[in-house]
Amino acid sequence: MKRIFALLLCVCMLAGVLTACKTTDTKAGDTTATPTGTNAPTDGTSESDGDKNEALKASLKAGFLKDADEVTVNEDSVTFRDATSADGSAVTVKKNPAKVINLYASFTTLWYEAGGSVLGCIGGNSSQELYKEYIGRDITTDEGMTVVATSSSGKKWNVESIVALQPDLIICSTAMSGYSTIEGPAKAANIPVIAVSYNDFSDYLKWFKVFCNLSGHAELWESIALKALDEVVEVLCEIPDGKAPTVFSMFANASKLEANTSSTVVGGMVTAMKATNIVDSWPNTEGADRLTINLETVFAANPDIIIIQCHAGTDAAKKQVAETYGNNAVWNSLNAVKNGKVFYLEKTLFHNKPNSRFAEAYQVLAEILYPDVAFSFKSAE
Repeated sequence: MKRIFALLLCVCMLAGVLTACKTTDTKAGDTTATPTGTNAPTDGTSESDGDKNEALKASLKAGFLKDADEVTVNEDSVTFRDATSADGSAVTVKKNPAKVINLYASFTTLWYEAGGSVLGCIGGNSSQELYKEYIGRDITTDEGMTVVATSSSGKKWNVESIVALQPDLIICSTAMSGYSTIEGPAKAANIPVIAVSYNDFSDYLKWFKVFCNLSGHAELWESIALKALDEVVEVLCEIPDGKAPTVFSMFANASKLEANTSSTVVGGMVTAMKATNIVDSWPNTEGADRLTINLETVFAANPDIIIIQCHAGTDAAKKQVAETYGNNAVWNSLNAVKNGKVFYLEKTLFHNKPNSRFAEAYQVLAEILYPDVAFSFKSAE
């Protein structure tokens, strides 16, 4: 969350430019939008606006790249901090590992996007769907592939069989007991383990830089990651000042509904887009990703918009919300509910890590949060 607030501070310091990267007229019936990065203005605005536009872009990019800039690429290795580096220590991993096991499906898709491949991965329906969406095929059926488990939960792994594959590198998440389960046995066998924590676009840039340099495809940093950075910044530059909606961000998993703080991917995107995430004003948000929902507290804020992150897909989330709150008078009295401003977010963009599709996710969310703004982009349906 600190990274998000630092980024917002950069935006606020430059907010005096008002229309930042573009001028957007949101008057009724006006669908004309002036795109960013245009040449000298011809409508009477100051020529210095262009300089201010570029300054804002540079500030946003610097904020997003802060962690990636700390990654050191050596001749035969990459040095970086992972989730085990709380003491300030760094991890150094040799380039071009031949045998990689990835124990988290979203990070497997990121590894492939960065030019790598694996000999072992997580299986199961959810993971297989993710591979098809982001890699273009179900890699669990690839020749020579070992499905080491059907869950990313470390509690369900056969650690001995994973180590027995003698990988050169294991990539795992800090979530669901992943790293704590594999760390000891892997280190005992002299197998390096990367503990990935990935909560926002800045994390994507950092880990893509690590992965593409480890995989031997450093050229993808510019063609994929920096391209995504430019696209995200363009979206953020079109977010208007002074029109911030209040938003309640929810998470629907298989068994319950929770509230997203700005430490989550979706909650952080809401905040980065100048909207107010009402959950951030609740008690006990420090260090928390999600909190238990109290509808009375939600009603007190009476948000303009409700967005729902769908763990098991849109239909399952809608069913869960209907069963939980369908007959609840407090829920039904919320402005967002009465005004039809409850939105279910696509799983592939907002539950799984969007990776190079972050700009697409920001575009979709921008049109939800600011429906009256004539953005220059058009989000994917």
